[in-house]
Amino acid sequence: MTEQSLFDDLLVIDCASFIAGPAAGTILADFGARVIKIEPPGGDGYRKLKHLPGVPRCESNYPWRLTNRGKESLALDLKQPEARAVLEQLVGRADVFITNYPLAVREKLQLRYPDIRALNPRLIYASLTPYGEAGPEAGNTGYDATAWWARSGLMDSVRASSDTPPGVSVPGMGDHMSACSLYGAIVTALYQRQRTGEGCMVGSSLLANGLWANGFNVQAALDGANMDVRLDSEKRSTFTQLYRCRDDRWFLLTILPQVQDAAWPRLARCLGHGEWLDDPRFADTTSRHEHNRELTAMVREAIAQQDWNYWEASFAQHGITCGRVAKAVDHLQCEQVAAAGLFSDFSDGSGRTVNSPLYVTGAKKRSPSPAPEVGQHSVGILADLGLDAATIADLQGRGIVC
Repeated sequence: MTEQSLFDDLLVIDCASFIAGPAAGTILADFGARVIKIEPPGGDGYRKLKHLPGVPRCESNYPWRLTNRGKESLALDLKQPEARAVLEQLVGRADVFITNYPLAVREKLQLRYPDIRALNPRLIYASLTPYGEAGPEAGNTGYDATAWWARSGLMDSVRASSDTPPGVSVPGMGDHMSACSLYGAIVTALYQRQRTGEGCMVGSSLLANGLWANGFNVQAALDGANMDVRLDSEKRSTFTQLYRCRDDRWFLLTILPQVQDAAWPRLARCLGHGEWLDDPRFADTTSRHEHNRELTAMVREAIAQQDWNYWEASFAQHGITCGRVAKAVDHLQCEQVAAAGLFSDFSDGSGRTVNSPLYVTGAKKRSPSPAPEVGQHSVGILADLGLDAATIADLQGRGIVC
C-alpha cells in the first residue's frame, strides 16, 4: 500500500456545487481517486466565493483551491442531450457519483438515484442535502450557515449570554465537517459493495451534522432537561473561563471539576500566587465555587501581567490544560501543525493547502495537484470516451462543452 494510493482504482464523479458535496470528493482525491468535477460552462458558482464581503482578500482563489484540488474539470451544459450522453458514459464507468444539487434540479436533470442507478447498478450514489431527503423542508435550499449553524441550534448555543446577538459562522465551517460524514458514508458503501457486489445510495445532510455537532444540548432536550438554563460567560467557573493576556491574546482555561482539587495548587503556583493556597476562600471546591467571582477577577489580573507566550510555556510546565484563541495566520509557522502533517504541499510547488483531517496507516496520501480551471480537462476526458476532435470542437462551438 506504500507504493500506490489507496483509491487509485476509483473513478469519482463530482456532480456537485460549492463545498459540502465536493469536499467529500476532495478527501477521496487525497487518497488517490480520480475525481472528475462536472461544472457548467460558466463555472461552478463556488469560484466566486472569494468575492463575498468580509472574507479575506487574496489574488489566489483560495476557496476553490482548497476544495477542488486534485480534481479534473469537465464543463458540461447538462440541459443539452449531447452533454447528457457524455455524462452517462462517465457514470457507466464510475464507482462513485456525488451530488448536492437541490432535489428539484436533480429531478429536472434526471440526476436522482433511480436515474443514475439505471446506468450503473454498482455505483455508489452519494447525496448531500440541507435538510434530508424527506419531510416538509426536504425541498428547501440551504447553506451551512443556515442549515448547519443556525437551524441546528449551534448558533444559539454558543452565544455569550441570552442578551448577546447570535454570531455568524465562518464560510464552509459546517460544510467541511459534513463532507467528512459523506466521505465516511461513501467508504462504508464501498465496503458493502465489496461484500455484495451491489451499489447503493448513501447520504447525509447539513442539518443532521449540525444536530450531531450540537448533540450535547440536543440530547439534553430529548431527555427533558430545562433548556432555559444558560451558562453565561460571566457565570462560568474560574477554571473554565476565557482570559486575556497582556498582548491582547486570549486563551481558554479548561480544568474539569473532577480534577480541580489536584490542579488548583499547580494553577496557583503557575500564576505566581502560591499564597492563594492559604486563603480560606479557596480552601476547597465548595469555597472556591462560593467565591468564584472574586477568584476569577484575581486570575484575570494575574494573567494580564504577561504575554501569551509566557503563559503557554508556564501552563505546559505545570500541566495545566488550556488552548489559545488562535488566528488563522498563527498556523502558518506552527511547529505542531507542521509536525502533525496538517498542511500538504501542492504537487506543482505553488504553496500549501490544508490536509484532510484523517489518515490511514500504510495508505499514503498523494500530493494534491492544483484546482482546475473551468473545463481544463474537458478535451482529454472526451477523447478518452472516444469522441473525435471534430465532434469535440463542434460541442465546444455550440457551448455544450467548455
